[in-house]
Amino acid sequence: MACALADLFDGIACRGIRPEYDQILIDAIANDSRRVMPGTLFVALRGQKTDGLLFVPDAVTRGAAAVLASVPADRARGESVRAVPWIQADNPRALLAVLAERLYGFPARTLRLHGVTGTNGKTTTAYMLAAILTRAGRRVGFWTTNSVQGVRAPFRPHMTTPDAPELQCFLRQAVNRGVEDVVVEVSSHALELGRITGLTFHTAAITNITPDHLDFHGSFAEYVRAKSSLLRYVTAGGGSVLNADDPVVADLSRLTADRLLRFGLGEQADVRGQVLGLDQNGSHWRWFYHGRLMAEVHLPVPGSHNILNALAALAMAMHLGIDPQLASQALDAFASAPRRLQTRDAGDYTLITDVAMNPGSYQAVMATVQGFQRPLVVVNAIRGNRGTTVNRDIADVLAEWNRRLHFSPVVATLSEQQLARMAVDYRVRPEESEAFVEQARAGGLSVDLYRELPDAIAAAFDRLPRGGILLLLGTFGMDDGLELAERLILSQVPASPINRKL
Repeated sequence: MACALADLFDGIACRGIRPEYDQILIDAIANDSRRVMPGTLFVALRGQKTDGLLFVPDAVTRGAAAVLASVPADRARGESVRAVPWIQADNPRALLAVLAERLYGFPARTLRLHGVTGTNGKTTTAYMLAAILTRAGRRVGFWTTNSVQGVRAPFRPHMTTPDAPELQCFLRQAVNRGVEDVVVEVSSHALELGRITGLTFHTAAITNITPDHLDFHGSFAEYVRAKSSLLRYVTAGGGSVLNADDPVVADLSRLTADRLLRFGLGEQADVRGQVLGLDQNGSHWRWFYHGRLMAEVHLPVPGSHNILNALAALAMAMHLGIDPQLASQALDAFASAPRRLQTRDAGDYTLITDVAMNPGSYQAVMATVQGFQRPLVVVNAIRGNRGTTVNRDIADVLAEWNRRLHFSPVVATLSEQQLARMAVDYRVRPEESEAFVEQARAGGLSVDLYRELPDAIAAAFDRLPRGGILLLLGTFGMDDGLELAERLILSQVPASPINRKL
């Protein structure tokens, strides 16, 4: 879609739109110069680590049709910036969502939107709700950390919730493809930075809240405030869903007077689960709605935390009036979201991979694996470009579980080649790897560190007894781990990693 510059900024307080610029056509908005193409409005924002003004010359070279910034043009470097219209506004970030909605023709107005936030469980809950909606005959799209669906060519995104221009572009594509419902995984960063401004959700769920991203939010209280703000986006008559088993989330019920359903395993839950069995193949449980038995579910995804994710999705389905039996059938047939306790048998071994990214998710994975009572070898991709604190905390969790499961040493990897291929810089800094190794060893967990992921997996396989579990943990640095491990194990000719160990 394209919009004249004058129409795009109509009624918005700004400076620099001269009459001769009125009919310049804008067909995209970007705040990353690498995404600029001819016809793009480039929005120069100040970020945590850099200033968008530094990238204005690059954006102009790539064909930017205009620039929006908070300062005059003479503050930008390079003569080329004077070749395009320069629009000045006091708070360009606050305008991103408004401009994007206008450019893409307010696509959310023709969709039912569903938002999921929480420290952990967002992606799986979003996948589960999408499965239920699909079983109910709805045409569904979603934006999650794992995948974007509902567009012509599904893809893995570079962030959990994108900036407003990218999100609105996705919603427009979804509308054009006939999508009716869209599930959006909403991060605390997105809530704090206004990425979902202008959207309203028919249902919204908060799965759990434990300390995370405190480097960005400053304190746990501010992190909770950001997460809880999702409830403000629920449309009139829409439904909110809160975890009754999480005291922090349960306390947020005071913030919503609208339709509220609490989910959990305790008696206080409106949508309550009763566990009948747990094993490595999944879980068996009953669920109740306001005390009335609805159905039994055989969820083919292991872990008690995934029962809670399923209950969150069921609560959202109840708000939407979906038949409980139909919703339960969708969960019976549910296929795990990629790298969410994804399990695969390879010969005499079991491979489990999880995109664990904070202490809470590591705790959930290790608690699940403990129940399998099998020999265990752990490979962990150290988290890059997120600082030392999270890596120390992850090391503490692994050291604690090692005292129960006795898997030492943990095989750690920097995954340098995998991370170098990514558009976003997630490379592990020396201080991050040092923090992980030092903290693990301080907790009694020895560490074998490898520069590359294939070498780490080969080393782990050398230690894995028949019938054992190879557990692959970590974010982007472990994305290729499952395929590498399966290929290696089935060939049973591992390459020697000895000379590549750090």
